[in-house]
Amino acid sequence: MAESDWPGNYLPSACPGCVIVHRSHPAIVGIFPVQESGSADDTFQWDPQSKVFTVVNAKRYPCFTYLTFLGTHVHDRHGRPFEPGFTRSDAGAEQMALTFVVVADPMTAVRLGRVEAATSGFFAIELEQLQAPSVPAALQAHEDPEGYAFPLPDAAGPYLCTQGIGGHLTHFFPESYHAVDLRCAMHTPVLSIGDGIVKEIAQTHKCGGIHAANLAKWNSVSVVLESGIIVDYLHILADTARVQVGDHVRRGQVLCESGDIGFAPEPHLHVELHSAADPDGPSLPLHFGRERF
Repeated sequence: MAESDWPGNYLPSACPGCVIVHRSHPAIVGIFPVQESGSADDTFQWDPQSKVFTVVNAKRYPCFTYLTFLGTHVHDRHGRPFEPGFTRSDAGAEQMALTFVVVADPMTAVRLGRVEAATSGFFAIELEQLQAPSVPAALQAHEDPEGYAFPLPDAAGPYLCTQGIGGHLTHFFPESYHAVDLRCAMHTPVLSIGDGIVKEIAQTHKCGGIHAANLAKWNSVSVVLESGIIVDYLHILADTARVQVGDHVRRGQVLCESGDIGFAPEPHLHVELHSAADPDGPSLPLHFGRERF
């Protein structure tokens, strides 16, 4: 299957070491029905005889989780190892890693693959209910009618969008549903897409790669636009911010440098919008106009 035809609105080659199992995947062992259970202890199971690792959703609603296996191979239904990627700690240590992104339908067991040890180098995010994305109609009116300026310099392009709206790698949550990921080289200048004031800067992390724990670690610059929209620029390199909190910035002004910090299989810039009235709420639609810098 050509990458352009791959379901899920993401580019598989942009997320090496990630196996995206949104209700199905042709290479996993299989998906089977289960009985209802309220015990979280039964969520992650490993059979010492078959060596199969299973994620169990014994709830009556769809759930998701991210699971990372470190320093070990997981074999698919045909006995072939899933292609691993890497992870990097804040201290700079790199390690082979494989991460499964699992969305499980209600009352199903997702048998991922065969692994020699159940907990050797294993990390998982607790199974959580999958929330449907939503955008209040009143918030959509605040979007710039002419489109926003592009957030990367034209001279270093073109740039490939590797994950779009509802992308199955990390954009299937309400908070990130309308975000876009743009592949770009490390140290690419990140430009403000509009006039506004710098709201927040986080630039201490140096971790990267595909460890699921990195989903809670990132570097970013946030700008409140004059329209009342917050723009978040994520995965930026540590200590590269060229602005300070409270600074007034202009459309096209350099804010920082792009990188691969946090949960980032490759260097890219993640851009998402929120209402200043609900900064932790659902993301807002984003479209770029013709303006380039």
